[in-house]
Amino acid sequence: MKRRRRSDAALPRSPLELSYPLEVRGPEMEGSAILDEVPPDAAPFVLKALRLVYAWSRGPDLAGPMLRRDELALWEREVVAAGLEDGLWEPLVTIAAGLKQPERAGPDEISKACFVISEWALGADAESTALLFAEAAALAWPEHARYAWIVGRMLRNHGRPREAEIWLRRAARVAVWCDDWETQDLALNSLGNLHAQQGSFSEALHYLTRALKLARRQNMREREGAVTHDLFMVSVFTGEYTRAEKLALSTFEIYGPEHPSLPKLAHDVAYFWSQQGRFAASLPVLQAVLPLLSVPHERLRVLAATARAAGACADRGAYEAAWKEAWEASTQLSPEGKHVLPSALVDMGLGAASLNEWSDAAETLTLAAGAALERGMHETVAQAESALEMVRRHEKVEKVWRATGWPAAKLVDAFVRSLDAAAAERAPASPMGGRAT
Repeated sequence: MKRRRRSDAALPRSPLELSYPLEVRGPEMEGSAILDEVPPDAAPFVLKALRLVYAWSRGPDLAGPMLRRDELALWEREVVAAGLEDGLWEPLVTIAAGLKQPERAGPDEISKACFVISEWALGADAESTALLFAEAAALAWPEHARYAWIVGRMLRNHGRPREAEIWLRRAARVAVWCDDWETQDLALNSLGNLHAQQGSFSEALHYLTRALKLARRQNMREREGAVTHDLFMVSVFTGEYTRAEKLALSTFEIYGPEHPSLPKLAHDVAYFWSQQGRFAASLPVLQAVLPLLSVPHERLRVLAATARAAGACADRGAYEAAWKEAWEASTQLSPEGKHVLPSALVDMGLGAASLNEWSDAAETLTLAAGAALERGMHETVAQAESALEMVRRHEKVEKVWRATGWPAAKLVDAFVRSLDAAAAERAPASPMGGRAT
């Protein structure tokens, strides 16, 4: 195989083709979000830490005035004396101590401290602060492709697709430079998913096909399964149902019955069947998936899909149980999980409409349209508004296909058996020796 020509030179600190708009932006423009989100006793320290990391990331020629040792030593003492919580003062002190000697400060410790602050901010519902420090971490270590990918994913999940694409493209470019095949594949995969979320399916297929070829060429079996899974989803969205079913079977074969991503695949295939009106196939699979999920936004997706399928199957008991828990879960999402809310609300609204619960259907579909518009999910906005018009006229919103057929019936059986077995292994034994109930 012909080898790619590669320079022996180290990756430039700021390659020209990647410098804009990834140049460090002035904290006076974005840092104000910290003052809005972070408690007043901590906000000044957090804001200064961001300014310092941005300055250090510019390089010694531009950073000098902000990185005077005497001032950093004084600030470090102020941080220690401020009585901040452990999850915050430790990374702040790490930044101060590391930057006191900028010629010796390493990107490793500075970046890790920034990510610790980002994690702290997520736990404090300070979404913009978390994004700022994740971005600062990637800027502090521009040669680290995986950090750029993390920032891109965070931005995508927080509804900022333009910035997400910039960072994901950077991640792919830096990964090529460093021969980091796994991160290159992750970045291409994420770019494909980003374009799919925006309805740009030709672009999504372009990136996902590249990711699949790379995974196969580098013998990355785990990545091959993940990309095939996402290609299945794009085929669903584009209405290529025959191809989608083949890709679903291929993904199941790559994963195997004990793969940790099997619940997600099962959910996505059930969603595919629901889109076709094959709710009798999707409902048992969704019910088998739920016991394996503990992350709130993942449970919400499945609960909402279960409410939709149960409503279409006229199973009021299953619908009411799923609806109640889904509604509670929708109020408990973390910032990282809120990207699933618009589509979950659409599913809940469709389930309510199938059972002529017109008031509930109208309320959730209205909320879905607003949440989707806020996140730039225009396809979901259109879906919610179209269904809402039908609900207002009390029209039937779902087309139900009662037949299951093969190979769907085979997949239903395989999913339910595999998922039930996994749930039985996790559940504590009851006194009678069976699964606890």
